[in-house]
Amino acid sequence: MRNLLVLLLLTALLGACAQQAPRPNGTLQPLQGAELRVQEQPEDDNARGELLYLLLVGELAGQMGALDLSVSHYLMAALNSQDPAVSERATRIALFADQREAALRASMRWVELAPASVEGRQVLGALLVNAGRVPEAVEQLDWVIQNSPQGQAAGHTTVSNLLSRSQNQAAALAAMGQLAERYPGDASMQLAQARLALQMRQPEQALEAADRALTLDPGLSDAKVLRARAYTQMGDLGRGVQIMREAVASDPQNTDLRLAYGRLLIQAGDYDEARAEFEQLIARRPGDGDLLYTLGLLSLEMERYEDAQSYFTRLLGMGHRSNDANYYLGRIAETERRSDDALRHYRGVGDGDHFRDARVRLALLMGRAGQVDAALDMLREMRRDADEPDWRVRLYLTESQVLRDAREYQAAMEVLDQGLLEQPDSGELLYARALVAEKLDRLDILETDLRAILARDPDNAAALNALGYTLADRTDRLDEAYDYIRRAHAQHPEDAAILDSLGWVLYRMGRLDEAETYLRQAYDTMYDPEIASNLAMLLWDRGQRDEARRVLEDALAQDPDHDRLLRVKDRFEQ
Repeated sequence: MRNLLVLLLLTALLGACAQQAPRPNGTLQPLQGAELRVQEQPEDDNARGELLYLLLVGELAGQMGALDLSVSHYLMAALNSQDPAVSERATRIALFADQREAALRASMRWVELAPASVEGRQVLGALLVNAGRVPEAVEQLDWVIQNSPQGQAAGHTTVSNLLSRSQNQAAALAAMGQLAERYPGDASMQLAQARLALQMRQPEQALEAADRALTLDPGLSDAKVLRARAYTQMGDLGRGVQIMREAVASDPQNTDLRLAYGRLLIQAGDYDEARAEFEQLIARRPGDGDLLYTLGLLSLEMERYEDAQSYFTRLLGMGHRSNDANYYLGRIAETERRSDDALRHYRGVGDGDHFRDARVRLALLMGRAGQVDAALDMLREMRRDADEPDWRVRLYLTESQVLRDAREYQAAMEVLDQGLLEQPDSGELLYARALVAEKLDRLDILETDLRAILARDPDNAAALNALGYTLADRTDRLDEAYDYIRRAHAQHPEDAAILDSLGWVLYRMGRLDEAETYLRQAYDTMYDPEIASNLAMLLWDRGQRDEARRVLEDALAQDPDHDRLLRVKDRFEQ
């Protein structure tokens, strides 16, 4: 009769659970087979049936997403069962449901029934810290340290890692401080406190703990690294670098010290010295892929492309970080205008951090190589599978750029129109459409789109510059154009595109001395065919015709099909 009643209740419960809205992804992983076995069952039949009922309801409710019901029944089961496995399961369910108080009660029962469980003590200690019950937490965590199977030093690390994940940082730091006081002569405990303090952005505490560790063991390299990191976190990067320089000098064969020193030098922006340190490391560990990767990135940052290519090629040959290696080899090849090599490497980039950027760059290169249809097909296929709004915007922008490069401006406009139907407030899509509109002589659309951007963001330098340059180049509204460009220049006085615009509007206004100053500055800052064409025209009009021809010829050697350069060439030949 009791079993029948339990079955009837479960049937009714299943219907009730089905009416409860489960949390997103809030269903429990079901137990596999007989994974949970109640070892200590009550002798009384009624008590045994009640426990079985609680367990079944708790398990089924959890699997159906009714987590509150699951937690309440499993907690009652834990408090009524002598089996620690029930308490462990109740703890895990309560944690999954983010019910910390129930998890704390269940974990206390778990430790009460299984006092030798290291995992149970860890969970209980962590929950006590989160609850701010520091003295009780310290007792549990100290037990973990003393009973660590790998020894006390490993126990210190375990506890430090546990506390680093705490939601109650103040309580975690306080608990670690009390634990450190219990082990005043143990350098590894002081190190664990220093690491935790650094993770929680408390560099002063970290420095004090690292100093205590060095007092106990003056040769402790980890403590030296932590001291340097503490000073760096306090804003004294120079002191941190000096500490590491002295540490490496006192122990030059210590590769861990040299590695930490190299990383700190990168943080300090001292790429030359950092590169020298990493080259010494790679000479000792030639098969270390992570070192090769770091050297490759450093060389890229320093624009030492030949060295960077060598490191990434070695990395690729090792089969280590192949996606990263292919991506950066593609970037180098693209910079050096080796399109075939860039295409090959970008195609080799698989899933990972660089996959999307590699695909975008691949599509642009394919389009410029005449594979426009293939590039568009690839982009449209990716867009069909894309859910994230920002990624969809980037795909629309890339598709329109492929069409712009192919001079299919009307098709590019249609792509951007489609994107703006999806995301009408996208400043990036509006800006891109404005640029295409200029190619179609639709200055009305250009001005409307750029003004829409400026209505939301009056200091948008890109929109100010684009509107000002277009007005200067295509209309007689020169005073208005100058005002827009001047506002952009005030924000970014060294931006080559803005310098070019300022020079061009001054040229159109007849202020040739000022115009030449800005156009030369833009030309010296960055090569761009538009900048070169503007400077060449100004020099020609000022009678500096030999230099004007030289500027034009240099630009045509790099961009022989550029429309504006060709128009300037025609003018010079008239």
